[in-house]
Amino acid sequence: MPVRNVEFSERTALSYQLFCLQYGNECRTSSRNVIAYTNKLRTVLASVNRTVNRVMPDIRASREFLSLNPLSGASDDYAMMKRGQLIRAGLPAGALRVASVTTPEGRSHSVLVVTTSTGELVLDNRQASVMKRNATGYSFAALSTVRFFD
Repeated sequence: MPVRNVEFSERTALSYQLFCLQYGNECRTSSRNVIAYTNKLRTVLASVNRTVNRVMPDIRASREFLSLNPLSGASDDYAMMKRGQLIRAGLPAGALRVASVTTPEGRSHSVLVVTTSTGELVLDNRQASVMKRNATGYSFAALSTVRFFD
């Protein structure tokens, strides 16, 4: 499934920079872009996916939005919170990418893609389990690495 890396608009780039100023730990970059797939990694990914999917509705209800783009939808918040938790768990930021996808119903959606030694895995707020990219049923429009002030 080919995808394109996207360049962000000036407005979105500014949103990223403002986010970085507020959430400095989320701005780390890494040259490591593949993670060895282990039982421990599988457990961490599943735990983060489940936890964020469970707590995010309450966080959004209290208006503590996490999105980089103030006009983004809920799925961006889920993807960014999962990314942040995985970085805090020790995963390299370079292996974590936000993907813009189209659902089978034709809706725009965002997911977090983790590149592992066995392939790309998707953490999605619409799914309880972590899935292989080719099993999601999504059409991948764009993958982007979140980078700040590089």
